[in-house]
Amino acid sequence: MLKKYLTDIAFMQILNLLIKPIWILVIDRAVQNTLSLEVYGNYAALFNFSLMFFIILDLGLNGYNTTQISRDTNKIVALTGNILGLKMILMAIYVLFVFGVGAALGYGTAEFLLLVFLCILQIFTSLNQYLRTIVASLQQFKWDGIFMVLDRILVVILCAFLLWGGIEGWSLTIERFIFAQLAGVFLVTFVLVLFLRNYFRDVRISFDLKTIRPLLQKSWPFALLITLMGLYNYVDSVMLKTMVGNAEAGIYAHGYRLFYAILMFAQIFSGVLLPFFSKNLKDKETINLIASFTAKFLLLVAISAALVSAAYSDQIMDVMYHEKATSQSASSFSFLMFGFIGSVLILVYGTLLTAALELKYLNTAAFITLCINLLLNTQLIPIYGSTGAAIATAISQVLFGTICYTISFMVFNFKPLLVNIIKQFFAIGILCLTIFWGKQFCSSVSVHLLMIFITVLIAAYLFKLFQVKDLKTLTRN
Repeated sequence: MLKKYLTDIAFMQILNLLIKPIWILVIDRAVQNTLSLEVYGNYAALFNFSLMFFIILDLGLNGYNTTQISRDTNKIVALTGNILGLKMILMAIYVLFVFGVGAALGYGTAEFLLLVFLCILQIFTSLNQYLRTIVASLQQFKWDGIFMVLDRILVVILCAFLLWGGIEGWSLTIERFIFAQLAGVFLVTFVLVLFLRNYFRDVRISFDLKTIRPLLQKSWPFALLITLMGLYNYVDSVMLKTMVGNAEAGIYAHGYRLFYAILMFAQIFSGVLLPFFSKNLKDKETINLIASFTAKFLLLVAISAALVSAAYSDQIMDVMYHEKATSQSASSFSFLMFGFIGSVLILVYGTLLTAALELKYLNTAAFITLCINLLLNTQLIPIYGSTGAAIATAISQVLFGTICYTISFMVFNFKPLLVNIIKQFFAIGILCLTIFWGKQFCSSVSVHLLMIFITVLIAAYLFKLFQVKDLKTLTRN
């Protein structure tokens, strides 16, 4: 069982390493460099605006569906008919809500035109995510990995054509960039339905309130959690656009794009962990081992990435965005990367608490985090702009992640060893010295990066990531 978890994670990460860097570091970066800061900043703010209300399309149904089907796959037919009926109703409500709030914020015709297509994009993204929960709940993680990158493959091809095709009348515009993404999600929807056709033969879409109401009653805690987390994750760009303008939102998008790229690789673990934890929740030994190993691995990656980003933020932004890079985009990026440390704790221990249906704790923590995030953004954005938004995001992520970590240890009675904690802090200290002290005295970046790599390996040993005898023992069961 654990061997399957590790091999499936490895397969999904390999797929992502083949596709996502091309999308983020080549295509999306080229789009940002081709378009003006104002145009891309406006798109980024509107995209995040549409994401802020994404919960209306979900209402916690994806999380509820995963926890239920992972425990009993016979529920697929009954749940799918009711959930699809409810989702169709929610799609209409979502569009009305987005346009209503947009009108209240004073959006113009051009912004509403983009929002039409962004709403369609979010609707099909939500549908794909729901269908993928069925695939993951069936423990078909490798297929889920394929569906996860399939849309990006098509979008990469289409955007490369627009960027470098050189055909008159087919140059890149923000509208064509959105259309390329729409083509990708349409393709994934078609393939997912085809893949799950045998499970859908007896599905009957239902709009009966008698069957929909119980679904809402059971899924609303998931919905509340996603709402609160979505707000504190995406409100920063919207507040930047509203308070200091599109250009500042574009600067923030420079740093956020790379942060989100790295975060996506970590989110793969969360997508596998939720059905895995849900299915094996009674096996405390396995749960503890997998949660601990995954958290230590991702924390080492996050801490190393955050420290390197802080040391080389200016150089990284220069490589990514050339003349459009600024000291402010570098500053935003470095603060966001420290928020990645908190995101890792959320992805592991927040997912564990979700699988255990400990949503009361999570919702309380998310509400507190949202309040702090809004207060910080309100105070910091007028003074520091995009850097202030990044600071608010980093603090929010670390706060929520720490709460998830603490509650998990209380609920599951995990007992960390003091000697291991001391070794891990010692490893972090070595990393800090190598990265910051080493940069001052090492004239060659290549030599310094080699030093960092060797130090990361030493830290991995101190984190006990190489001592997998326990994993090997359990995989024989």
